[in-house]
Amino acid sequence: MKKKLYCIICLYSLISIMLCSCGKKEQGNPIRLPDREDIVSIGVSDGDKYAMSPNTEAEAVEFTDEFLSLLMNMETTNQESINDVPVNKNFITININCDGVAGTTLFYYIDKGTEYVEQPYQGIYKPAPALGNCITEMLASADNTPPMITFQASVIEKNDDSIIVRPVDDSLELNSADKFHISNEENVELQIGDLVEISYNGEIMESYPAQLGEVYKIMVIEQTGTDAMWDRIPMVRINGKLYYDTGRESTISGRCGNMDGEITSTVDGTEIPMEDNQSNFGSGFGYQYGTDDTIEIYMNEKWFVFEYRGESE
Repeated sequence: MKKKLYCIICLYSLISIMLCSCGKKEQGNPIRLPDREDIVSIGVSDGDKYAMSPNTEAEAVEFTDEFLSLLMNMETTNQESINDVPVNKNFITININCDGVAGTTLFYYIDKGTEYVEQPYQGIYKPAPALGNCITEMLASADNTPPMITFQASVIEKNDDSIIVRPVDDSLELNSADKFHISNEENVELQIGDLVEISYNGEIMESYPAQLGEVYKIMVIEQTGTDAMWDRIPMVRINGKLYYDTGRESTISGRCGNMDGEITSTVDGTEIPMEDNQSNFGSGFGYQYGTDDTIEIYMNEKWFVFEYRGESE
């Protein structure tokens, strides 16, 4: 009798554990925030207004500590974030600005009566109502002057309506990414190697190449000399030989799927590559050997022909 009762109790316990496990929802990733000692300010924007945390030291420290406490104590949900910004949401951007390291951009929104904070590609969280109240108070006291942050960068690639740039050394943006994809809707005349100054709203999207929230202006600081051959022609060094861009797209069809090599390093557009598998227009591109002393490089889903020329040329 005792053995039978013991078996019943064990069976009941096992069923209880299984029911609890089935009813438990899998939680997502915890939020990732910068170290407290690196944070210098917090800003929020609804697209029209931008508000910053207090600028006096004592008030700034107290405000930042309270704001971060609200973020760190949010409820983690099982929802996933799969985009640079929330889709089909009227969101408010939260910028956590840091000194010397990359900051963090979050998005606050209300969906079907529930408040959420989304960190791109990390997770979606439920904050306490106090966070929404704090954001509302900040925007209520803000003016309509949008923030404007500038940094300098060199153009390493250009397309019809966009460019890819590399921030200059010692810039905060370089701590976020070594490449930025910038829209060039105003068709500013640029060439590879140009030094430009970019003004934007302070938002950096967590993608690669990185993207900026809103670009206000692209201004040329120093333009590559039009009479300098090295400045105008993209080139790559492979097996000790320099190959130059011909401007032609390859017509080869039925191509082998294996690459013969990859461009692994890059120099400024004004420089000559000195190492093998190095270019002056970017890295990470695969290539294959072509005919008549050419190579063909795969960029932007197209194959471009580069031809060998002697150093004296």
